[in-house]
Amino acid sequence: MQKADIADNAAVLQEVRWRYRICNYLFRAGAAWVFAGYALTFLAKQGRELAELGVALVVVGFGIFSAAFALTLAIYRCPVCDKYLSRFRPDKRKCSQCGTQVRETLTGRP
Repeated sequence: MQKADIADNAAVLQEVRWRYRICNYLFRAGAAWVFAGYALTFLAKQGRELAELGVALVVVGFGIFSAAFALTLAIYRCPVCDKYLSRFRPDKRKCSQCGTQVRETLTGRP
């Protein structure tokens, strides 16, 4: 029975890492689009079309960022009890509701 618990714990940790990776990727992609849009807006002093393209990139970036936030609320949950894994929970290694280990260390990524 001990080996099954270890396998289940590894599967839970892998699932949380996968969800964290998806959310982190989307936040970074949104930030990159916003940065590219602002950079293009500031570099395009003469061309009106480039400035408008920069504003469009910023809007797309904030759209991706908003979608990442909504997806984080939807999927960054405990795989066992489906409670949202808030970054402000007291013990970051365990789920606050069911006590399942969802992180190996207290600092860094899950």
